[in-house]
Amino acid sequence: MFDLLASSLSSTFNVPHLIARIAISRGVKTVSEFHALLYGNSNSVLDPFSMLGMNEAVEWILNVREKKETLFVFGDYDLDGLSSVALLVRGLSDIGISVQWRLPNRFGAGYGLSTTAIDEMISAGAQKLITVDTGITANAEIDYANEKGLRTMVIDHHQPSGEGLPNCDVLLDPHQEQDFYQNKDLCGVGVAYKFLCALYSRLNIPLSEHFLELVALGTLADLVPMTPENRYFTRCGLFSMWKSPFPGIAAICHSQLQYPQTMSAQSIIFRVAPLLNAPGRMEKPDPALELLLCDKRESAIGMVKTLAGWNIKRKNKENEISKMAVQRVRDLHGDNLPSVLIVDGKDWHLGVIGIVAAKLTQEFDRPVAVLSIQADGLASASARAIPGFNWHKALFECRDLFTRWGGHANAAGFSILQENISTLRERLNSNPSEYQEPKVLIEKTLPIQVAFTEIDDNLMRWLSQMEPLVGKFSMPLFRAEKVTICSMRESPGGHLNLELSQAGSLRFPGIAFGMGKKKNAIASLGKEVTVDFEIAWNVFYGKPTLQLQVKNIF
Repeated sequence: MFDLLASSLSSTFNVPHLIARIAISRGVKTVSEFHALLYGNSNSVLDPFSMLGMNEAVEWILNVREKKETLFVFGDYDLDGLSSVALLVRGLSDIGISVQWRLPNRFGAGYGLSTTAIDEMISAGAQKLITVDTGITANAEIDYANEKGLRTMVIDHHQPSGEGLPNCDVLLDPHQEQDFYQNKDLCGVGVAYKFLCALYSRLNIPLSEHFLELVALGTLADLVPMTPENRYFTRCGLFSMWKSPFPGIAAICHSQLQYPQTMSAQSIIFRVAPLLNAPGRMEKPDPALELLLCDKRESAIGMVKTLAGWNIKRKNKENEISKMAVQRVRDLHGDNLPSVLIVDGKDWHLGVIGIVAAKLTQEFDRPVAVLSIQADGLASASARAIPGFNWHKALFECRDLFTRWGGHANAAGFSILQENISTLRERLNSNPSEYQEPKVLIEKTLPIQVAFTEIDDNLMRWLSQMEPLVGKFSMPLFRAEKVTICSMRESPGGHLNLELSQAGSLRFPGIAFGMGKKKNAIASLGKEVTVDFEIAWNVFYGKPTLQLQVKNIF
């Protein structure tokens, strides 16, 4: 039945048989589902006015325009926040609203809206304020803004704290209890985009499709689930980035990816997003937002080089703190690891503790919070989860220990006095099952059998047509049997460079990351081996070539 359906889809759509097998392995059962996978499905886009508060939001912003008031947009310092602010600044400026922007600084007032930021914006002429990708837990700060006469709209996608909602004029957040908007997994820029969709619809003017490039950046960087609507938005934005009319987006894509063939969801996540996040991690996020708002190609090219410099500094600091954090885990627990890791250190760089937490979840297969204890005794933390663990639920139960906290199930942040860290560690590990999501199934990716003769440029073109290949529909894992290792050498960094062929096929270059120490063991397997791998483009001597990214050899 599987082969019959694969042959039918391959013939109907004139695609490689392997593409049809991939689609079926991911749940495609009908011609219409396959068409939606290859060409997108605009029916996935939901009515923006079905989101709670949307009518009020549109009326609020039209009132700002009518009164010619100066609007400030305040976001977050990660890429979801940066793309959210860029989207609103561009989209609202285009309809004649006077817009200025501000971002928080993790080394100043820290995450989210602060009274300091409110005072500064008021002194700079703010008459109305929109917070985006932040604000849902800023109850006290928005009360302060109200006292100062600064009226606010909150656009967010994080979960409420459980201690009431902010007293703002308008609130857009699909996690509100009475909000029946079906896509609860929009990121911040996704909610902002729905707001612009509603606004432009009310004005009866078309919304630029290129705004979806900003939506794609934020959606991919925030690693939200690829719901049908998220997938459609990301697909549209991803496919137009290479020729973006926004000079900043085009410049960073050309710089990091070099060729349009290499444009993919994975390349955005691992090569573009880190550059845009780097300045905010190391000093202040403003240069990244300035790039997204830049309208001059020459200036954008120079800005990308500046961001690349920040990214080098970020990598160095990240490696340094990662080593210290692993050692701290060993010092605290030895080989007897608890269910939840609370890893603290003195003056660890605040800009990289989130990345370090993510690394430690992979290293130890535990939910991890990494804390940087500052000189005043206050520790700032960034937490990352493993599948099934809910950080938002865990922090809510311990909220009496924090001076600030927020986030969602997979990633969160908080501030805590040093004297309370041991109590937090004890509480989280007293009954960690309380913070598990019910009936979480860890889906394992099963390899798809393939012959080397099926691998060519045409296959890659059709794989690109299936983008975004992330989340539950990630890049497929292939398995080839009776493969000959024509050559093998260890490269700097502990990787293996290989040349592989099968039954006299063309030789394919391969790389096995981190498998350098297994060279002798692999050599002893015999003449023919089985290889599990993904396929990717690799730019070699200025030319894009196919490369097999080897995951296992046996």
